[in-house]
Order: sequence, then structure tokens, then C-alpha cells
Amino acid sequence: MIFRPKEHVPLAGGPWDERLARYAIADVVDETIAAGPPDEAGVYAGVAGALYALRSLGRDVEWEAGAGEGPGFADGEVGIALALRDGERFRAAAPACIADPWNELLFGAGGALVGARLLGAEDVAHEAIRRLWSTWSFDSKLRACIWTEAFDGKRRQFLGFAHGVAGNAYALLRAAALQSREHQTELVQRVVETLERTAVRDGNLVNWPPEPGSPRTQIRVQWCHGAPGVVCALAGAPAHRQLDALLLAAGELVWEAGPLRASAGLCHGTVGNGWAFLKLNRRTRDRKWLERARRFAMHAIEQRTGEPGLWSGDLGVALYLQACIDVDDRLPLLDVL
Repeated sequence: MIFRPKEHVPLAGGPWDERLARYAIADVVDETIAAGPPDEAGVYAGVAGALYALRSLGRDVEWEAGAGEGPGFADGEVGIALALRDGERFRAAAPACIADPWNELLFGAGGALVGARLLGAEDVAHEAIRRLWSTWSFDSKLRACIWTEAFDGKRRQFLGFAHGVAGNAYALLRAAALQSREHQTELVQRVVETLERTAVRDGNLVNWPPEPGSPRTQIRVQWCHGAPGVVCALAGAPAHRQLDALLLAAGELVWEAGPLRASAGLCHGTVGNGWAFLKLNRRTRDRKWLERARRFAMHAIEQRTGEPGLWSGDLGVALYLQACIDVDDRLPLLDVL
């Protein structure tokens, strides 16, 4: 089993219609402002993420973000500082984020590195790079290099964008200019080796479990875990025959699986998966990927629930609709401020 069919639904919503997409964006913006600020502060589902999304969509509101839960990107100070474009606040939070034993994108050094590149904090970026390279170790069982995350007394080795290899590799790719040519070459070689060793295949389709050796019953097709996130993380890497083959096979899997049943959102919903198509459109220059991205957009319009979060709710849908209009593959708060 390469994906779980019960988690997906047939594609609906009809052909691409820019007019309907613009109406949906306006609806989300108006509904978000009318509902008022979310109860939490961070960028994932909180005020900071809402402020960022509304600003990106041409609307400013006077909401206070408040303090984050810890130093990390998802719900902590690093993410809030990015959303507010506050370099001083970012520098205050970055050391603890870099040292966090989560050691991944949403809570650890990967997120700090992405933030440092977006805000031009080169000294912070170098510290995060050192942390990531020094903790990227060879696993004798896997026969490849992988990061280990520690939290709640557990040690885990994730593969995806949100928490694992793909996300940290993405951060290092964003900082390629600050690393040697040898490191840049080694980076791609290590990632490809790990992805090849952990891939789950079915004909010309490929996916990845949350962790090496995860039961097939846990496999997902989401931005956070699985093929869509791997594509989104690595589509900006230098051309590489093996990597290109993996990314194309992963994109076909996302299309074959179809939209997610449970959510329209970025992290574990339809538009997070659709963003993989925008990334492949840019990498391959094959317009079929843009057409697929826009079909997912029309489906997501009908999936909206009124949930306000950037990564978990309708604001992510609105940003995706705008990205499909603009043919812009840049992920919010990761590729672009």
C-alpha cells in the first residue's frame, strides 16, 4: 500500500476559474477579519500566521500577536518574528531554536536557518548550518544519513518536510551560498541516498513513510509527511537525475491519490499537496503540473470550513489560490516573507 484510499476523495470543483478563485480569496479574508484574532499567537494556527496571510493578501489589521510557545517556527518566537519581520525578536529566539532537541523545521534548527536567510541574519544562519551538519549522522541500520529528533522522552527519525530529513535538507539548500561546494554536493548525495533507501514504490509512483520502517498503515500523502512535502522541500535542488526521477514519481502519486478528505489546508490538506504541483511546474516547465495545481485549487474552494489558521485553515487555502493565479510556487514564510 503506497497511500490510504480512504483518506482521499475524487477530485471535484470543476475546471480552473480565476474569477471564482478571487471570490473565494475575498470571502476568506472577510470571514477571517470578522471572526477576530485567533486565541493563540504563532504562525501555524495563530495570530502571527493570520497577520502574515492577511498582509500578503492586501489587508492589514491591528492585532497583537503576543508571546509564542517556546522559540520555534510553528508556534514560537522564531515564526512570530518572521511574520512580523522583526529581526531583533528573531535574534533573541534563534539560539534556543537552534539548540532545541527537536532538531527539525517546525521547532528546531531548520526553522531558524530558514528564518535567518529570509531576514539576512548571516551569523545566525552559520550557527544553524553547523548544528544541522554536526547532527546529520550515518545510521548503520538504514545505511544512510538521517537526523534524530528528541521530544517527550522519545527519539524519532522522521523523513518529511515538517519534522525530518526533507525539511532540514530544504533549509540547508536555502543556505547553499553560505556552504562550500563540497557541502552542497554532499547534501544532495545524502538526501538522494536516504530517499532511495526509504521509498515505497508502486510502478511509477513513489511515497515515503513518516519514519524508516513505519508500518504501511501509517503512510500519508501530506505536506508534513509523505510525497507532497518531499517535492516541496527538494524541488529547488540542483538538477540531479535520481532526484528528478523521485520528484516526478512523487508528483504522480499525489495526483493519483487525489485531494485529501479531512482538510483543505497546507499542513495536512489538499492545498499543501497541490503546492507540490506548483513546485514541479517550475522545475520541469511542464504545464500539466500547473493545470493539476489549479484543479486542486478548485476542489479546495469547496472544502473550506471557516478555520482561520495559516497552516491548518482557510488562510492557507487563500494563499494557495493566489499562488495559482500568479503561478508563484513560493511557500509562505518559508520561501518568501
